Amino acid sequence: MSSSPSVEDNPLLGTWKLISAIATNPDGTVDPDVYGSNPTGYITYTPERRIMVIFSKCDRLPLNGDINSPFSKQIQSLPQQECVQAFSTFNAYAGMYTIDGNTVTHHVEVASIPNRVGTDLVRTFTLKGKQVTLKTLPTKIDGVEKVLELVWERVES
Repeated sequence: MSSSPSVEDNPLLGTWKLISAIATNPDGTVDPDVYGSNPTGYITYTPERRIMVIFSKCDRLPLNGDINSPFSKQIQSLPQQECVQAFSTFNAYAGMYTIDGNTVTHHVEVASIPNRVGTDLVRTFTLKGKQVTLKTLPTKIDGVEKVLELVWERVES
């Protein structure tokens, strides 16, 4: 059973801006640009134990046409490669979270990758000044188990 800290003692509360994302391979080599050289995004932890995460590569190409809504019928007529590029450079999910020591578990309720809905994403976290580093458990990406490490900086109000 998780022993989440009280709201007053919760070190993750607030909004954080993505600074970097790297992947470490089993042999120890590091991909410093796993999500591009300058990814952009935010993660928010609320006192009500809600989490919202959204991030993307910074150099995403715009879609062809005048598409300003996901409900646009024009999206369905875009070339497949254009849709793949848009989908594969963007990640978002939301749900509840619990904290146990230096581990935070994101209980996914809605996600840009439908396969994540109903799953738990476990992260260890390390705080240093105004930054928090979230590390995944080894995650299989293209057949290789990698550890992803995302560094976030607190957004001041």
